[in-house]
Amino acid sequence: MWGIKNYTEIFEFIEKEFEGYNYHNSIQTNLSLLNEEFIDLFLRYKVGVGYSLDGPKDIHDNQRVALNGNGTFDTIMKNMKMCREKGLNVGCIVVGTKKHIGKIPELYKFLCDNNIGFKFNPVFNGGEAKKHIDEYGLTPNEYAKMFIELFDLWFFDNEHRLSNTVFVDIASSLISQKGCTLCAFNKNCQHSILAVSPNGDVVPCGRFCDNELKKYAYGNLHTESLESILRKIEVSDIYKRHEHMIDNTCTKCDYLNVCYGGCLYDGYINNGNFKSKTFLCSAYKKIFSHIKNRTKELSVT
Repeated sequence: MWGIKNYTEIFEFIEKEFEGYNYHNSIQTNLSLLNEEFIDLFLRYKVGVGYSLDGPKDIHDNQRVALNGNGTFDTIMKNMKMCREKGLNVGCIVVGTKKHIGKIPELYKFLCDNNIGFKFNPVFNGGEAKKHIDEYGLTPNEYAKMFIELFDLWFFDNEHRLSNTVFVDIASSLISQKGCTLCAFNKNCQHSILAVSPNGDVVPCGRFCDNELKKYAYGNLHTESLESILRKIEVSDIYKRHEHMIDNTCTKCDYLNVCYGGCLYDGYINNGNFKSKTFLCSAYKKIFSHIKNRTKELSVT
Protein backbone atom coordinates (compact mmCIF):
# COMPACT_ATOMS: atom_id res chain seq x y z
CA MET A 1 0.00 0.00 0.00
CA TRP A 2 2.99 2.30 0.51
CA GLY A 3 3.68 2.13 -3.23
CA ILE A 4 6.49 0.68 -5.29
CA LYS A 5 8.09 4.11 -5.82
CA ASN A 6 8.63 4.59 -2.10
CA TYR A 7 10.03 1.08 -1.66
CA THR A 8 12.39 1.62 -4.59
CA GLU A 9 13.67 4.86 -3.04
CA ILE A 10 14.27 3.32 0.37
CA PHE A 11 16.05 0.27 -1.03
CA GLU A 12 18.25 2.52 -3.17
CA PHE A 13 19.03 4.63 -0.11
CA ILE A 14 19.92 1.57 1.98
CA GLU A 15 22.12 0.14 -0.79
CA LYS A 16 24.07 3.40 -0.97
CA GLU A 17 24.35 4.20 2.74
CA PHE A 18 25.14 0.65 3.87
CA GLU A 19 27.67 -0.20 1.20
CA GLY A 20 30.31 -2.48 2.71
CA TYR A 21 28.08 -3.54 5.63
CA ASN A 22 26.42 -6.90 6.14
CA TYR A 23 22.68 -6.22 6.14
CA HIS A 24 19.46 -7.87 5.05
CA ASN A 25 16.13 -6.43 3.90
CA SER A 26 12.90 -8.26 4.69
CA ILE A 27 9.21 -7.53 4.62
CA GLN A 28 6.12 -9.16 6.11
CA THR A 29 3.00 -9.10 3.93
CA ASN A 30 -0.32 -10.84 3.34
CA LEU A 31 0.61 -11.04 -0.40
CA SER A 32 -2.79 -9.66 -1.41
CA LEU A 33 -1.39 -6.71 -3.42
CA LEU A 34 1.72 -8.43 -4.71
CA ASN A 35 2.43 -8.19 -8.45
CA GLU A 36 5.30 -8.94 -10.82
CA GLU A 37 6.72 -5.43 -10.45
CA PHE A 38 7.06 -5.87 -6.69
CA ILE A 39 8.55 -9.34 -7.11
CA ASP A 40 11.18 -7.98 -9.51
CA LEU A 41 12.00 -5.24 -7.00
CA PHE A 42 12.37 -7.74 -4.14
CA LEU A 43 14.58 -9.96 -6.27
CA ARG A 44 16.77 -7.04 -7.29
CA TYR A 45 17.42 -6.00 -3.68
CA LYS A 46 17.38 -9.54 -2.24
CA VAL A 47 14.44 -8.83 0.04
CA GLY A 48 13.24 -11.69 2.21
CA VAL A 49 9.46 -11.99 2.10
CA GLY A 50 7.28 -13.49 4.82
CA TYR A 51 3.56 -13.95 4.38
CA SER A 52 0.55 -15.14 6.33
CA LEU A 53 -1.38 -18.26 5.37
CA ASP A 54 -3.40 -20.03 8.03
CA GLY A 55 -3.86 -23.37 6.31
CA PRO A 56 -6.54 -24.87 4.03
CA LYS A 57 -9.16 -22.63 2.46
CA ASP A 58 -11.89 -23.32 5.04
CA ILE A 59 -9.64 -22.29 7.96
CA HIS A 60 -7.82 -19.41 6.25
CA ASP A 61 -10.95 -17.78 4.83
CA ASN A 62 -12.61 -17.92 8.23
CA GLN A 63 -9.77 -15.89 9.72
CA ARG A 64 -8.56 -13.60 6.94
CA VAL A 65 -11.02 -11.68 4.82
CA ALA A 66 -10.87 -8.64 2.58
CA LEU A 67 -12.84 -5.47 3.24
CA ASN A 68 -15.69 -6.86 1.15
CA GLY A 69 -15.93 -9.85 3.49
CA ASN A 70 -14.62 -12.37 0.97
CA GLY A 71 -11.90 -14.82 1.96
CA THR A 72 -8.36 -14.18 0.71
CA PHE A 73 -7.12 -17.78 0.30
CA ASP A 74 -7.32 -17.91 -3.50
CA THR A 75 -5.48 -14.60 -3.88
CA ILE A 76 -2.72 -15.58 -1.47
CA MET A 77 -2.17 -18.96 -3.12
CA LYS A 78 -2.08 -17.42 -6.60
CA ASN A 79 0.47 -14.79 -5.58
CA MET A 80 2.55 -17.30 -3.61
CA LYS A 81 2.83 -19.49 -6.71
CA MET A 82 3.76 -16.44 -8.80
CA CYS A 83 6.63 -15.76 -6.39
CA ARG A 84 7.89 -19.31 -6.81
CA GLU A 85 7.66 -19.17 -10.58
CA LYS A 86 9.80 -16.03 -10.63
CA GLY A 87 12.34 -17.44 -8.15
CA LEU A 88 11.41 -15.39 -5.06
CA ASN A 89 11.53 -17.48 -1.91
CA VAL A 90 8.75 -16.66 0.56
CA GLY A 91 8.29 -17.92 4.12
CA CYS A 92 4.91 -18.72 5.68
CA ILE A 93 3.59 -17.89 9.14
CA VAL A 94 0.53 -19.80 10.30
CA VAL A 95 -1.33 -18.02 13.09
CA GLY A 96 -2.85 -20.67 15.32
CA THR A 97 -6.35 -20.04 16.68
CA LYS A 98 -9.32 -21.96 18.02
CA LYS A 99 -10.20 -22.74 14.39
CA HIS A 100 -7.19 -25.08 14.24
CA ILE A 101 -8.23 -27.21 17.22
CA GLY A 102 -8.75 -30.78 16.00
CA LYS A 103 -7.46 -29.88 12.53
CA ILE A 104 -3.68 -30.11 12.92
CA PRO A 105 -3.33 -33.21 10.69
CA GLU A 106 -5.37 -31.41 8.03
CA LEU A 107 -3.16 -28.34 8.37
CA TYR A 108 0.05 -30.36 8.09
CA LYS A 109 -1.18 -32.30 5.06
CA PHE A 110 -2.05 -29.01 3.34
CA LEU A 111 1.43 -27.62 4.02
CA CYS A 112 3.05 -30.82 2.72
CA ASP A 113 0.87 -30.99 -0.38
CA ASN A 114 1.96 -27.47 -1.29
CA ASN A 115 5.57 -27.79 -0.05
CA ILE A 116 5.20 -24.83 2.31
CA GLY A 117 7.83 -24.30 5.00
CA PHE A 118 6.23 -22.61 7.98
CA LYS A 119 6.22 -21.19 11.48
CA PHE A 120 3.25 -21.80 13.79
CA ASN A 121 2.56 -18.83 16.07
CA PRO A 122 -0.38 -18.38 18.44
CA VAL A 123 -2.69 -15.42 18.00
CA PHE A 124 -1.91 -12.92 20.76
CA ASN A 125 -4.15 -10.40 22.43
CA GLY A 126 -2.97 -7.29 20.61
CA GLY A 127 -3.92 -5.00 17.73
CA GLU A 128 -7.10 -5.91 15.84
CA ALA A 129 -7.08 -9.35 17.46
CA LYS A 130 -8.29 -7.77 20.71
CA LYS A 131 -11.74 -7.38 19.15
CA HIS A 132 -12.03 -11.11 18.38
CA ILE A 133 -9.91 -12.79 21.03
CA ASP A 134 -12.87 -14.62 22.59
CA GLU A 135 -13.64 -16.27 19.26
CA TYR A 136 -10.10 -16.99 18.11
CA GLY A 137 -7.85 -16.86 21.18
CA LEU A 138 -6.08 -19.92 22.57
CA THR A 139 -5.32 -20.99 26.11
CA PRO A 140 -1.68 -21.89 26.75
CA ASN A 141 -2.70 -25.55 27.04
CA GLU A 142 -4.54 -25.48 23.69
CA TYR A 143 -1.54 -23.93 22.01
CA ALA A 144 0.86 -26.45 23.57
CA LYS A 145 -1.23 -29.42 22.43
CA MET A 146 -1.42 -28.16 18.84
CA PHE A 147 2.27 -27.22 18.71
CA ILE A 148 3.32 -30.63 20.02
CA GLU A 149 1.04 -32.46 17.60
CA LEU A 150 2.40 -30.42 14.70
CA PHE A 151 5.99 -30.97 15.86
CA ASP A 152 5.52 -34.74 15.96
CA LEU A 153 4.01 -34.82 12.47
CA TRP A 154 7.02 -32.85 11.22
CA PHE A 155 9.63 -34.71 13.31
CA PHE A 156 8.64 -38.17 12.09
CA ASP A 157 8.01 -37.12 8.48
CA ASN A 158 10.94 -38.42 6.44
CA GLU A 159 9.28 -37.68 3.13
CA HIS A 160 8.59 -33.96 2.99
CA ARG A 161 11.15 -32.34 5.34
CA LEU A 162 9.40 -29.00 5.40
CA SER A 163 11.47 -26.07 6.63
CA ASN A 164 10.60 -24.95 10.16
CA THR A 165 13.16 -22.70 11.83
CA VAL A 166 11.25 -22.62 15.14
CA PHE A 167 11.27 -26.41 15.56
CA VAL A 168 14.94 -26.60 14.59
CA ASP A 169 16.01 -23.72 16.81
CA ILE A 170 14.21 -25.00 19.90
CA ALA A 171 15.56 -28.52 19.43
CA SER A 172 19.09 -27.22 18.83
CA SER A 173 18.92 -25.03 21.91
CA LEU A 174 17.71 -27.88 24.12
CA ILE A 175 20.52 -30.12 22.91
CA SER A 176 23.30 -27.53 23.12
CA GLN A 177 21.97 -25.45 26.05
CA LYS A 178 23.32 -22.40 24.22
CA GLY A 179 20.04 -20.51 23.93
CA CYS A 180 17.65 -19.85 21.06
CA THR A 181 18.24 -17.38 18.27
CA LEU A 182 14.49 -16.68 18.02
CA CYS A 183 13.68 -13.17 19.22
CA ALA A 184 10.95 -14.44 21.59
CA PHE A 185 13.52 -16.56 23.48
CA ASN A 186 16.52 -14.31 23.09
CA LYS A 187 18.43 -13.53 26.27
CA ASN A 188 18.27 -9.85 25.39
CA CYS A 189 16.33 -9.03 22.24
CA GLN A 190 17.00 -5.32 22.86
CA HIS A 191 20.64 -5.89 22.01
CA SER A 192 19.70 -6.22 18.35
CA ILE A 193 16.05 -5.17 17.84
CA LEU A 194 14.14 -1.91 17.87
CA ALA A 195 11.29 -0.45 15.87
CA VAL A 196 10.20 2.99 14.74
CA SER A 197 6.46 3.65 14.93
CA PRO A 198 4.69 5.89 12.38
CA ASN A 199 4.83 8.88 14.75
CA GLY A 200 8.61 8.61 15.16
CA ASP A 201 8.67 6.81 18.51
CA VAL A 202 11.54 4.35 18.90
CA VAL A 203 10.13 1.30 20.69
CA PRO A 204 11.39 -2.17 21.73
CA CYS A 205 9.89 -3.95 18.70
CA GLY A 206 7.05 -3.77 16.20
CA ARG A 207 4.55 -5.10 18.72
CA PHE A 208 4.97 -1.91 20.73
CA CYS A 209 3.90 0.34 17.83
CA ASP A 210 0.66 1.12 19.61
CA ASN A 211 -0.46 4.41 21.17
CA GLU A 212 -1.46 2.51 24.31
CA LEU A 213 2.20 1.54 24.79
CA LYS A 214 3.81 4.96 24.27
CA LYS A 215 5.16 4.83 27.82
CA TYR A 216 7.64 2.19 26.66
CA ALA A 217 9.10 4.39 23.91
CA TYR A 218 12.81 5.15 24.28
CA GLY A 219 12.43 8.49 22.56
CA ASN A 220 11.14 10.16 19.41
CA LEU A 221 13.16 10.83 16.26
CA HIS A 222 11.40 14.16 15.75
CA THR A 223 12.83 15.53 19.00
CA GLU A 224 16.19 13.79 19.47
CA SER A 225 18.85 11.94 17.54
CA LEU A 226 18.93 8.18 17.08
CA GLU A 227 22.39 8.18 18.68
CA SER A 228 21.08 9.65 21.93
CA ILE A 229 18.11 7.26 21.92
CA LEU A 230 20.41 4.25 21.47
CA ARG A 231 22.43 5.35 24.50
CA LYS A 232 19.25 5.41 26.59
CA ILE A 233 18.29 1.91 25.49
CA GLU A 234 21.42 0.35 26.97
CA VAL A 235 20.69 1.71 30.46
CA SER A 236 16.95 1.05 30.40
CA ASP A 237 15.08 -1.49 32.55
CA ILE A 238 13.81 -3.14 29.37
CA TYR A 239 17.38 -3.74 28.20
CA LYS A 240 18.13 -5.38 31.55
CA ARG A 241 14.98 -7.53 31.62
CA HIS A 242 16.93 -10.78 31.33
CA GLU A 243 18.75 -9.95 34.58
CA HIS A 244 15.40 -9.70 36.34
CA MET A 245 14.36 -13.07 34.94
CA ILE A 246 17.60 -14.71 36.05
CA ASP A 247 17.43 -13.23 39.56
CA ASN A 248 13.71 -13.65 40.19
CA THR A 249 10.92 -15.13 38.08
CA CYS A 250 12.73 -17.90 36.25
CA THR A 251 15.66 -18.69 38.57
CA LYS A 252 14.79 -22.35 39.19
CA CYS A 253 13.32 -23.17 35.79
CA ASP A 254 14.99 -25.99 33.87
CA TYR A 255 14.57 -24.01 30.67
CA LEU A 256 15.95 -20.64 31.78
CA ASN A 257 18.80 -20.84 29.27
CA VAL A 258 16.38 -21.68 26.46
CA CYS A 259 13.72 -19.04 26.95
CA TYR A 260 14.68 -16.33 29.51
CA GLY A 261 11.06 -15.63 30.32
CA GLY A 262 9.95 -15.45 26.69
CA CYS A 263 8.88 -12.44 24.66
CA LEU A 264 8.81 -9.22 26.68
CA TYR A 265 5.61 -8.15 24.89
CA ASP A 266 3.99 -11.42 25.93
CA GLY A 267 5.13 -10.58 29.44
CA TYR A 268 3.36 -7.25 29.15
CA ILE A 269 0.17 -9.03 28.05
CA ASN A 270 0.49 -11.26 31.12
CA ASN A 271 -0.11 -8.50 33.65
CA GLY A 272 0.83 -5.14 32.17
CA ASN A 273 4.49 -5.35 33.14
CA PHE A 274 7.25 -6.31 30.70
CA LYS A 275 9.26 -7.81 33.59
CA SER A 276 6.68 -10.57 33.81
CA LYS A 277 7.38 -13.83 32.04
CA THR A 278 5.37 -14.71 28.95
CA PHE A 279 1.74 -15.69 29.39
CA LEU A 280 2.67 -18.81 27.39
CA CYS A 281 5.10 -20.03 30.07
CA SER A 282 3.12 -23.18 30.92
CA ALA A 283 2.78 -23.97 27.19
CA TYR A 284 6.48 -23.54 26.52
CA LYS A 285 7.43 -25.81 29.43
CA LYS A 286 5.29 -28.58 27.93
CA ILE A 287 6.67 -27.92 24.45
CA PHE A 288 10.31 -27.85 25.59
CA SER A 289 9.88 -31.01 27.65
CA HIS A 290 8.27 -32.84 24.75
CA ILE A 291 10.89 -31.83 22.20
CA LYS A 292 13.69 -32.69 24.64
CA ASN A 293 12.24 -36.17 25.13
CA ARG A 294 11.76 -36.68 21.40
CA THR A 295 15.39 -35.89 20.66
CA LYS A 296 16.51 -38.24 23.44
CA GLU A 297 14.36 -41.08 22.08
CA LEU A 298 16.24 -40.96 18.81
CA SER A 299 19.59 -40.34 20.49
CA VAL A 300 19.92 -37.01 18.72
CA THR A 301 23.20 -35.39 19.79
